[in-house]
Parts: sequence; structure tokens; C-alpha cells
Amino acid sequence: MSGESLTSFTIEAWTYLGISLVVIAIRFGARWRWLGFSGLAPDDFLMLLAGLAFAGETAAAHYVGAYWHGLSNNGLTDEQRQALDPNSTEYHRRVHSSKTAVFGWQIYTILLWTLKLCWLFLFKRLGEGVHHMSLKINIGFALVGVTFFATSFTILFACWPLHKKWQINPDPGNKCYPAVSHVQAWTIIWTNLITDLYIMSIPLPMIFNSRVSKTKKFGLAIMFCGGLATAVFGGLRCGYILHGGPEGTQLAGEWSCRESFVAVIVTNIPVLMPFIIRLLHKARAQYLGCIGSASDGTPNAVKTHNAVTLNTIGGGGRKRDTFRHPLSIPDDTLFERFGSDEEVGGGSRRETTVTSSTSKSYELKPSSQHHP
Repeated sequence: MSGESLTSFTIEAWTYLGISLVVIAIRFGARWRWLGFSGLAPDDFLMLLAGLAFAGETAAAHYVGAYWHGLSNNGLTDEQRQALDPNSTEYHRRVHSSKTAVFGWQIYTILLWTLKLCWLFLFKRLGEGVHHMSLKINIGFALVGVTFFATSFTILFACWPLHKKWQINPDPGNKCYPAVSHVQAWTIIWTNLITDLYIMSIPLPMIFNSRVSKTKKFGLAIMFCGGLATAVFGGLRCGYILHGGPEGTQLAGEWSCRESFVAVIVTNIPVLMPFIIRLLHKARAQYLGCIGSASDGTPNAVKTHNAVTLNTIGGGGRKRDTFRHPLSIPDDTLFERFGSDEEVGGGSRRETTVTSSTSKSYELKPSSQHHP
């Protein structure tokens, strides 16, 4: 791989990491500010671990490309292996790149499976009290645990003794090529796909059985099924591994960073979205208040202890309607107990009431709790 391509990927990889760490920091800071430290959930702390794992994975991919030039103990004929001087720079690069690849595979697995736990803890928090939700979540935890140990066992012990993973001569065989091992690739494909499909299946029945528009159902399904995007990138990564070739090591590292970036972002979207929507509602209320205060006969803003109300002349006694965000799903579903955008984010501290010029008021608050 050319030096220009390696430089381009170096910038790309560290950009992915930087964006991901900013997103994680915003998520953690927003929930801490809104709920207090005691209100933080296990998935918030697991996301910090995911950020550290992503940093380790990015560093490993950077070393493979920038320092070891994408080399490994694969891609050599028997004659080339015999002729390669153990004291040469190429030999040194191939050995150390293979060792880095072992670390990269393991930290990649830790990252993805940590994000799977984040999804499960999120669904557990939102679905408390929902029929059979606890059983589904517990099955998910068991599945994630079993597949994590199966994947890690394959990475570490499919080729034994461990030093054969960076052996150059004689040829240790494909299962001992840590960068492009077919055994590792197929194991990660199936364990990753099975766990993603199961986790994504948890909220789907409740979403599609809810009494909301098809558009809202589709939007919710997309938001809570981001694992599909991760699976696509994972498939591309493993495709490069199975295809092999002299650049297989470097391409596998590149696509692992891309997959991990997508996985981090889509895992944070359901938690960040309520805070984004809350900020938009707040900005809209402030905008309407400014418009009302600048002209006669139009709504003006009145602040109360925990609300902002826009009043109209003679319109204070009219019927009040409760605003329900599209994340609110009626009946005995995941979002009936935690139906509003505030609750999906993890809780709420305040209510905001807005009354329009037609004398209707829209109250931004969590939906009432309903125990099936």
C-alpha cells in the first residue's frame, strides 16, 4: 500500500476516533447534567469503556499501517520464508505486525461486545415492568457473554501455541495468520450477526404493535436497529479478510475502524436524540416568546416555576392538549412506561408548557407511567 494511502487512512482513522469521543463525552455530560451522577446507568459507564477500546483499536490499526507497513506473517511463499533474514527490517515488521493484529482483534471484540451490553442495558432501563422484557434482556446478556468468550477463545487459542501467530518460517498455516485468519473471520461473522439480530429483535414487536403511524414505526425501527449498519461494515471487513491478498492486513484494519465508528454512533443515537429534541423544543419556545414580546396582540412569554407558557389575550381558559413526541408509543409497550423523549434519555427534571395563539397549550412532559 502506498505511503499516500497510509497517510490518508491515518487521518481518517483518528478523525473517526475524535468524533466518537466527542459524541461519547456529549452523551455522558448531558445525562450527568440532567440526572446527576447518581442517575447515570450502567450503559453510560460502559460507553466510556467503549471509547477507551476504540482508542486502542485505532492505535493498533495506525501501528499496522504507519510502522509495520501493512505486513504480517501471511502472503509469503515457502521459498520467501526461508530466504527472509530474521535480522532484517521486513522480518521485524512482519513479526510485530502479527502481534499487533492479535491485540487488534481482541480489542475490536471487546469494543463491539461492550456496545452490545449498552443496548441491552438501555432496553432494560426503558422496558422495566413490560411483559417478558426481563426474560428477553437476561437471554440477551447470556447470549452476549457466551459469544464474547467463544470469539475471544477462537482469537487466542485457535492457533496454539500462541507464538505461532507471529511465526514466519516454517509456514504456520492460515489459522495462525492473525490478520487474515479464516477461522477468526467466520467466527466473528456469526457471533456478531447472531447477537445483533437478537438485540435488534427485542423492541421490534412492541414498535410494530403500537398505535402510531407507519412513518413513526419505521423511524423508531431504524433508530433501534442501527446494528444492521454495523453488520454491513463487519461483513465488508471479513470479506477483505477472506479474500486475502497482500493488502488484506491493512484493509482489515481500515474496515474495523470504520465498523467501530458506525457502531459507536448508532449506539449513542437513541440516548442523544431526546436531548437534541429537547433543545429544539426549548429553542422554539424561546423563539415564539421573542416574537410575541415584539408585537401587540400576539402571544407573549410567561415564566413559571418549572414551565414557560405563551399566553394569548382572552385565551387562558381553553382546553389544554398534551404534546406527545413520536417516541411515545401507547398501550403496553416499551415506550408506554418511558414514552417521552425525556424518558428515553433517562429521565426528566422539568416540564415546559406552550400555549399557541389558538389558545391551545402543548405540554412537554413524560407520558404517565403505565404498568402492564
